[in-house]
Amino acid sequence: MGGQQEQPDREDAPLVTAIAPDDVAAWRARFPILARRTYLANHTLGAMPAAVEGSLAAFAGDWATRGVEAWPDWFAEARRVADLLGGLIGAPAGSVVVHQNVAALTAMLLSALPRDAGRDRVVLAADEWPGHRYLLAEHARLGLEPLVVPATDGVEALCDAVDDRTALVLTSHVRFRDARILDVAAVAAHAHEHGALVLADGYHAAGALPVDVVALGVDAYVGGSVKWLCGGPGVGWLHLRPASLGRLRPGSVGWLGHARPFDFAEAWEAGEGAFGWLGGTPSMPALFAAREGYRVLSEVGPARVRAASTALTTQLVEGAADRGIGVRTPAARAVRAGPVTLDVGEATPRVVAALSERDIVVDGRPSAGLRAGPHFFNTADEVTALLDAVAALRP
Repeated sequence: MGGQQEQPDREDAPLVTAIAPDDVAAWRARFPILARRTYLANHTLGAMPAAVEGSLAAFAGDWATRGVEAWPDWFAEARRVADLLGGLIGAPAGSVVVHQNVAALTAMLLSALPRDAGRDRVVLAADEWPGHRYLLAEHARLGLEPLVVPATDGVEALCDAVDDRTALVLTSHVRFRDARILDVAAVAAHAHEHGALVLADGYHAAGALPVDVVALGVDAYVGGSVKWLCGGPGVGWLHLRPASLGRLRPGSVGWLGHARPFDFAEAWEAGEGAFGWLGGTPSMPALFAAREGYRVLSEVGPARVRAASTALTTQLVEGAADRGIGVRTPAARAVRAGPVTLDVGEATPRVVAALSERDIVVDGRPSAGLRAGPHFFNTADEVTALLDAVAALRP
């Protein structure tokens, strides 16, 4: 296997200084839902920044007063938003493209894989995000062979499955069921030794912990804005490693990804860098909404978000143990991302509903448990309130 690299945190590493209580209070004022509910479901839908309302009003105002003359500014905004997001994941300017969702971007990536003779296999783990597994199962009809390896706590099984038949390794940066951080850098290093490409899904990582796509060494890194980035639905994004672009030519393209879209040329010519992957007309209202979440996260900074998150999730893990509540999330902070999954057994739906009646918002997932995802604007008192309520409501 390729050289093992450090995880984002070592268990004995000092944390960045946490956000001061006064600063937390100031951030909380910028998220309307926090004034009336204890919102701990940021792992599934991040709280909406108050600025989204004004941003959408600005878009509507442009449409109402400028009409078609607003398009040049809107197209330029798509690039600005992509680079704003890129700054949160350590991506070079021009290497990130925005799109409607991760499913479309992953399909584009699969369509772009080199069709080298004898290299037709895509390796992924059995506990990978179901959407990816569905997509690969359908692409089996188009000549790609999914190789699903058993789920483990590490990436060794994934790496061991890579050989000279492997075209792509698809792995999450943070697993969606248990929030375990995976050593994506080790996967990339090993896959590259065999000439394979790597696509990492950072949907549960970006906005929750520091991400450096250059250091990870992956060929592509995909994600969306619904969760920790507090950007709402309708915006997926893709980073493409500049050194890998020459090996990737998407079979699914659109007019706006053309190098000169308004020339309406007969033949396709990819736009510069990642923008050749822009596809068709983007969802501008969604971009205007998403940018406000990106702006807030940029102000706070990924390292401070991670420090706040780690303190709150540690309180969740330890507080659950003190109350005799099972935890299905890794205890070690070095490999634990944003949410914590509590085991309340078959009572999960009932407990989640009862918490909602108390204005404590979490969620539950089949075969997982009750999930709580505190963000940088949540407080220790809110975590205590959740734990006390769960202890009282569980069987």
